[in-house]
Amino acid sequence: MKYGMPSLLEFKNILENVEFAQKYNLKFIELNMDLPYCLEINKLDITKYNMEFTMHLSEKLNVASLNNDLRKGYLKEAIREIKLGIKNKIKKYNLHIDSGVYFTLPNGKVYLNNEYRKLYIKNLDKSCQVLNKLALENNLEINFENTKIYPFVSDAVKVISKYEGLGFTLDIGHNEKNGDKAYPLFKETKKIRHIHMHDYDGDSDHLEIGKGKINFHKYDELLKNNYVVIEVKEKSELINSIDKIKEI
Repeated sequence: MKYGMPSLLEFKNILENVEFAQKYNLKFIELNMDLPYCLEINKLDITKYNMEFTMHLSEKLNVASLNNDLRKGYLKEAIREIKLGIKNKIKKYNLHIDSGVYFTLPNGKVYLNNEYRKLYIKNLDKSCQVLNKLALENNLEINFENTKIYPFVSDAVKVISKYEGLGFTLDIGHNEKNGDKAYPLFKETKKIRHIHMHDYDGDSDHLEIGKGKINFHKYDELLKNNYVVIEVKEKSELINSIDKIKEI
């Protein structure tokens, strides 16, 4: 396994993240492309840092949008970000499975992806074809991450899993928070290629390891063979999580 860290808001540039990762013997950094300093890789050569990087594409990118013009725009931005990574020899990319827009009705939320499931799957497949081609041509992995799991997501997983260059990021905290629905879905595909690890206490996730109630031994086999981002938000939480992982 390789343990890594997310790029942190309290740092102001990539180098600060690198120095922290090296100090605590972390093997890679996941760049967050919503952070302006991570976007600066368009004018940096981060290969000089002697550190491996993965990339979390912007959380706003919905490459299965029901609005085809928006879908094309989101896909274009996803490709732009991935090409910045290619320039810097990044091989692993992470993209959310977006839940899409919902209407709040008197009896609850109605997700448009569920109401227009055929269109949702059609648009997702169009984007997956393009992303898969990009992945195969550049020897990359583009992995889709679980957030919340709704009925239409199981159809999305089937679409994504049929493409060789596409796979999945299992976010353990999100999975536990949402009733262990993603792990069985992703596990069946045999294409879990990236892990986000953080704790969950029944209320909040993205907690430091040991502050919640997750039994991480449930994921032992998966953690053993993967890149694992300790996805907490502050330096102190990362340091405590690293110590706790050693105990586990």
